[in-house]
Amino acid sequence: MVRTLCSKLVLAGAILGIACDTDDRAADEVGADAGSAELSVMHEPDGSLLDGGDAPGDAGAPDGGLAETADAEVEGNGPPGSLGQLALDECDELNSGFAGDEYCIKPPPPDKGFQVHIGPEDYDNPDPKYLVQPGEETNVYFDAVSGNDEDVFYYFRQFRARPGTHHVILTAQAEEGATGADARGRRLGGTQNLAKDVPHLNRVPPENEGVGMELEANTPLTVNLHYINTTDEPILHEVWINFWYKDADEVTQPAEELYAMGGLRMAIEPGEHTTLGPYSCPVEKDGRILTMYGHYHANSVRFSAWRVRDGVREMVYEAFDWHDPPILEFNSITENRPSDPDKLKFGGWTGTLDVQAGDSIEWECEVHNQTDGVLRFTNELYDGEMCILIGDAVGPSIRCALP
Repeated sequence: MVRTLCSKLVLAGAILGIACDTDDRAADEVGADAGSAELSVMHEPDGSLLDGGDAPGDAGAPDGGLAETADAEVEGNGPPGSLGQLALDECDELNSGFAGDEYCIKPPPPDKGFQVHIGPEDYDNPDPKYLVQPGEETNVYFDAVSGNDEDVFYYFRQFRARPGTHHVILTAQAEEGATGADARGRRLGGTQNLAKDVPHLNRVPPENEGVGMELEANTPLTVNLHYINTTDEPILHEVWINFWYKDADEVTQPAEELYAMGGLRMAIEPGEHTTLGPYSCPVEKDGRILTMYGHYHANSVRFSAWRVRDGVREMVYEAFDWHDPPILEFNSITENRPSDPDKLKFGGWTGTLDVQAGDSIEWECEVHNQTDGVLRFTNELYDGEMCILIGDAVGPSIRCALP
């Protein structure tokens, strides 16, 4: 499959120019694997439980903004070492000469899962497609195939990436002839951090023990990497993503991604300060929302989301930092603080977040266009905008694309 690569030359924060090789996967195509949808700066992990960041510019949550875990006695269900700290630096033999060797992790045992690895085979002479030159920004797509030889279930995933990346997105490629939402493929997960576990540190609350996602054997995949090199040396496109199997007999709650796009026809004039939305996506069956985060670009100053039931809106998510949007988990062992707009502190719902048929999920983005051009729904981080709600849900399929 043909891929799109866009390179932006950046020096001391100034954008010098953009060059794109476009084709059938044009980067500004609405919803293309949501490859354009996650452009947040990644941050170093420290394995700690999180209290969250403060004002924009504070990385705050090193692994994406999870709040404190309420019950320290909860057991981990994944690989050894996944409980209490993020697995790192597992590849003692790796000495590539590039930054970020410590993010390499070993794959699961073959009977426990598989690893998707994107990176060069020869570090002494890497293929140019894996190199990001000083001052360059890239948005690239790589093909891969899942390592499961038979249909499986999974939920626990580990994402690791070399420094310089804005996002990693993994998608099951759409079947030939697919239309509508199915034409974009099915997202299998992603991260906006150099090291991220889903669920966080593999802490599984009792109500989520039966949660799983299905994956067909040898599924064709797309791995989207967005990188920027602010150093004076070349860096590498390289990621390690582990999928850990879940026994099919244990899966009683099939999960899928919540994915709701708003503002597809936005046209925000220079200097305009406006709010996009609120957009509304209906809930057609009972269930729960497991995780949630917003994606928006550099001219947005606030992202808010609500559950609406019988006309009553209840805040479930709010964030103010476009380059480090937090991921909130909603379960019985995670305590999320309320948001504080005055102090620009993110926050949201605490506890399990149930939804019922007839509810709706609403979200909006407050945008202040500080550019000289009209902001539209495009990939450009500084010269385009998005207003997208993403997460995992059990029960309903919550997917919308709204103007």
